[in-house]
Amino acid sequence: MQPQQTVKLAIDCATQELIASEALLALSEVEFTALRRAAMTARGVRRQGGHAECFQCAICRHPVYLSRRMSGVQNRWFVHDGKSEECPWYEGNRLTREQTKALIYRGQQEGAPHRAMKQFIATWLAKDPLVSDICQEQTTFGAVVKGEWRRPDVKCSYRGTPLVFEIQLSYTYLSDVIARDEFYRREGIFIIWVFAKFELNRAVVTDEAFFNRRNLFVLDQEAMQQTAERQSLTFSGVRQVPTLVDEHILDAWTSEYVELSDVMFPNDTLRPYFFDYDAELKKIRSAQLEAWREQQKEAWHHTIQAYLDAAVRYYDADYADNLQAPLLTVVDQLSENTFWHRGFECLADEGFYGYHAVLPVLLSIRMNRSIGYSKNFSVFQVMEAGLRTGRHGVGQHAYAILYLWAYKRYAPSMTARHRQWLIDYAHKLKTSIQAGEATYRRYIGYDEAICLLFPELENDLSSDFGASTDAVP
Repeated sequence: MQPQQTVKLAIDCATQELIASEALLALSEVEFTALRRAAMTARGVRRQGGHAECFQCAICRHPVYLSRRMSGVQNRWFVHDGKSEECPWYEGNRLTREQTKALIYRGQQEGAPHRAMKQFIATWLAKDPLVSDICQEQTTFGAVVKGEWRRPDVKCSYRGTPLVFEIQLSYTYLSDVIARDEFYRREGIFIIWVFAKFELNRAVVTDEAFFNRRNLFVLDQEAMQQTAERQSLTFSGVRQVPTLVDEHILDAWTSEYVELSDVMFPNDTLRPYFFDYDAELKKIRSAQLEAWREQQKEAWHHTIQAYLDAAVRYYDADYADNLQAPLLTVVDQLSENTFWHRGFECLADEGFYGYHAVLPVLLSIRMNRSIGYSKNFSVFQVMEAGLRTGRHGVGQHAYAILYLWAYKRYAPSMTARHRQWLIDYAHKLKTSIQAGEATYRRYIGYDEAICLLFPELENDLSSDFGASTDAVP
C-alpha cells in the first residue's frame, strides 16, 4: 500500500510556512499528536461557528486537518475540512460520520462487550468505600456552556472528586475525543479513557497515549482477574518508560497493575495518570548531565595535572623545542572542556609559561627546587631573578607580590640570610604600595590561570593589594 498524500503542501497559519505532506512522516509521535490535536481543536471551533485555523491547503486555502493510518504502511496526511471540489488536491466525497459508525457497529450504537465493560467498572466502583454516586449513561448537562451535554459511560465521585470513565472499543473520531475532553475540563470533571487492549496500530490509542503523558488505562482479562483478586478496580497501566542505554535514551512500553489509589489527579488537565513520563525523563537527563559534568570535572583536573607535568618536562629539558608542542597540545585539550573560559588562554602565552617567565618561578617555589633556571640555582636565586625581571609591557617588579605570596604559602627551603633579605624586600614593597607608588604594582592578567594551577594562592589573589590592570603583557 502506497502512502496517501493527497494534499501535497499545507500552510502553517501561525508562521505562514509551507509544510510538505512528507514532512509529517518524519515527526515524532509527540510532535504529530500535538499538531493533530491542535488542528482538530480548531476544526471543532469552526463547527461551532467560530473562526480558528491551524493549517490551510496551499492551493485553495481551505482549512485542513491531520489524519493518520496505523495499519499496514503507517501514514499521515492532510485532509480538507469540508468540500473544496475545485481544488485539484481535494480528496472527493467521504462517508458521513453516521455511515461510518453504521459500518463499524453494523447498525448498532453499542455492542455487548461495551456494555459488559461498563457494568464491570460500575460494579467494582461500588465496592470501593472511597467511591460514591455511581451511575451509567447518565446525561451530564453543562453548567458553563448552556445547552451542552454529554452521556459518559460511567460516572462517579472519587474522594469527593467527579470522575467519568469513557470506554474505547472501536474507532472514535479524534474530534469527538477532543470535544469530550474540553466539555469535562470546563465542567471540572476528571476523565479516564479505558481501552480493552493495548493496540498502538490504532490511531485513537496512539493519540491518547502521547497526549496523556504516555499513559493508557487498559481493562483486559488480566486486569479483570487482578480486580477480582485484589477486590478493587484494577487496570493494566500501560506506560512508556524512558531508559538510559549506552548514553542514549530509549523508550519502551511496559505495564503494571494500577488501582485508583495509584492514580494522580492533576487539577490543570483533569486527565488522571499513574506514571509521569516527563518527570522520569527529566530525572534521567539530570542524572545524565550530572554524570557528564563529573566526567568533565575529572578530565579537567587530570588535564591540569598533565599541563603541569608537561611544563616541568619542558623546563627540565632546558626548554627543548620538541617538548613545547606537547605542552600546547594539553592546552588545546583543556580548551575543549566545559570548565574552560577565556581567563585561561594565557596558559598558551609564552609570557606566562615561557623562558624564565611566571610559571617556572612559581613551580620552583612550590616544588622547592630550581625549575626552568640553572639546576645549580637555589630557590632563593630563582626568586631573586624573578623579583627583578619584568617583561615587555609589564613593570619590572609586576610579579613581586605574587612571588612573595607564593613564598609565604609554600615555605621553600631558605637560609636565614635569604629569609631576612626577602623580609626586607617585602617591607620595602609594602611601603611603596601604601605610598601610592607604581613600582611594585601587581599585574593581574594571569590571576585566573594561576588560581587554576596553584589553588593555594586563590585567597591571596582575591585581594586587591597592589593590583593594577594598566599593564598588558
